[in-house]
Amino acid sequence: MEALTSSGAFLFDRFRLDRRGGRLLRQDTTGTWEPVVIGSRALDALCVLLERHGDLVSKDEIMHAVWSGAAVEESNLTVQISALRRVLDEGRSGDSCIQTVSGKGYRFVLPVAPPEEVHADLASALPRLSIVVLPFENLSGDSKDDYLADAIADDLTSDLSQIPDAVVIARDFAATYQGKPKDVQKIGDELRVRYVLKGSVRRLGSTLRVNAQLISTETGTHLWADRFDQQLKDLSAGQEEIVRRVRDSLNVALTDVESARSKRERPTNPDAFDLILRARSLALHPMGPRENAERIALLEQALRLDPTSIIAMTELARWLIYGLVNFRLGNQAELDRAARLIADAAAINPNDSGVLDDTAFLLRAQGRFTEAIVAYQRVLDEYPNTPAAYRQIGMLLTYAGRSEEAIPMIEAAIRREPQDPNRRFNYENLGYALLMLGRDEESIVWTGRALAATPDVVAQGRAHYYVLLAGAYARLGRREEAHRAVADADRIWSYFTVRRFYPEGHCSRVYAAQIERFQAALRLAGLRDHADEDAEFGAASDDKLHQDLAGLTPTTLPGATTIRTPELERLLAERKPIVIDPLTYFWGRSLPGAVGLAVGFRDAGWGGSTSDALQDRLRKKMQALTKGDLSTPIVAVGFNSERFDGRNLALRLVALGYTQVYWYRGGREAWEVNGLPETEADVQEW
Repeated sequence: MEALTSSGAFLFDRFRLDRRGGRLLRQDTTGTWEPVVIGSRALDALCVLLERHGDLVSKDEIMHAVWSGAAVEESNLTVQISALRRVLDEGRSGDSCIQTVSGKGYRFVLPVAPPEEVHADLASALPRLSIVVLPFENLSGDSKDDYLADAIADDLTSDLSQIPDAVVIARDFAATYQGKPKDVQKIGDELRVRYVLKGSVRRLGSTLRVNAQLISTETGTHLWADRFDQQLKDLSAGQEEIVRRVRDSLNVALTDVESARSKRERPTNPDAFDLILRARSLALHPMGPRENAERIALLEQALRLDPTSIIAMTELARWLIYGLVNFRLGNQAELDRAARLIADAAAINPNDSGVLDDTAFLLRAQGRFTEAIVAYQRVLDEYPNTPAAYRQIGMLLTYAGRSEEAIPMIEAAIRREPQDPNRRFNYENLGYALLMLGRDEESIVWTGRALAATPDVVAQGRAHYYVLLAGAYARLGRREEAHRAVADADRIWSYFTVRRFYPEGHCSRVYAAQIERFQAALRLAGLRDHADEDAEFGAASDDKLHQDLAGLTPTTLPGATTIRTPELERLLAERKPIVIDPLTYFWGRSLPGAVGLAVGFRDAGWGGSTSDALQDRLRKKMQALTKGDLSTPIVAVGFNSERFDGRNLALRLVALGYTQVYWYRGGREAWEVNGLPETEADVQEW
């Protein structure tokens, strides 16, 4: 949100508004004041109505005050008034506290307390995530460097204002404390903030040193302090870099402090914003499936407490998608829900940073890569300091066979989030783009950094890095290191095959050729080409859908027939069954005549249950393909004998009542190994 530039406070009914703090609070039945999460435009509109309470305020007056004279549709004001009514009229009988005068404007009809009452009442409440960046001191001994201290404080103020729901005092207010004694508790009372950031700047030869301290205005306690050194070969770039480093470290510290405070002060009755802060704190540290599930649970609870919170909607949508993309947690139902949450948030504020970012992330998850690049570019147009957008564009450009263009985007992400606990994704993406270009020495450096940054990452992720290293080593002729990397990968996670590597999106010939060259390198490194179609793993047969697709499959399944390659050849020739392929690790080719049922994460081979939304989609699609004939022979084709996608699909078909279901256990990989013909898969909507 923008740094605040106005002051004032209002008290009415069960609510109070601290305009300088940018917070609307509501008093519960115990007398406790808790914040109400509502958009800044709605708050500005409420301020206008409260200043003229009892008077008719025209729509033009309100729109001019809220949108500063910008040309916007009247419907935008209607949306904000509706949002206010949902909050202010909750539990109220009778007419709304905001009266509509048809064709003219609005009137706020409740009494508003006099200023002295408001001042006394606000003395006990400071907004959470509220901070002022005081003017930094120049300790260089040269007044010519004063501008540098001022510029760093200015930039930090602007950057901290981008933290969702933060209250950051404008630079003009902070500047009034220049050269004065820093009584932080007095500053907190005057500016209505919980935290003060103090700092100093000192030039030491070619190095710029910045010290920063976060202090509580309530207790005077130093909560966080750090020192940052930056080489100044290019003064402008060095200044920008050190501001990013301070901002990122401070963001983590401030979020952690507020999260810990909410747990301490409200351990058993957190409000929505408490829960959002706790979820954010988890997101600022290394994360795996367990942390992602915890984050989702916190945001679910926050949304139940405040169903109108854009932050809860967008952050919940983001982590639902994240779980699908990175950990395959959930299924199509989660993606559908994420889409609904984004749409609900967009209806309140279509230009919210979370809405724009989530919209792009959803397109990526749906496999709509070209549209996702455009959507992420819009994020950068509106919010240029969004590191994740640079990272995602870089990754998607690589998938489009445009790695030369991808590299500067990923490098921009690395510069913007050097302390990000999940920076391994940037390192991984850069290493991968370099690998696709054949710049193997550089790729090894960055993939090695990704590996070093992820001691606790899931096994498949760590093994994947070793496989990438193996390919690079092999192409450089460093066979011993390549073989050792393959051995390390197999020791950690033993399900990789050469044929598992495929061109995501499969629409770029350049990228497909790059993957083929990488596959050739992996064969040199000693990675096995494919899984054994007839391997007997001793796994017990069951009727469960497996969420984790990689694993040692049994040889049978209830209600269906396991079929081998020679038998499948005869079946295809003699009975012309319907062949369904979930398209796992898909190159665009499959068995002749195969129907592809996968669009993004709408994958017919997913786990879950036979009563979920995916099953209902499959039922409708199969009815159309078979014309309702449950005796139609159907072949479920997965990837190989170490993946459950084909088996999951076969079990789903059995549960739908089909009586002649065949599971091709060797999968598309075995078909290719046997040199049998493939055609372009008929990928259908479903």
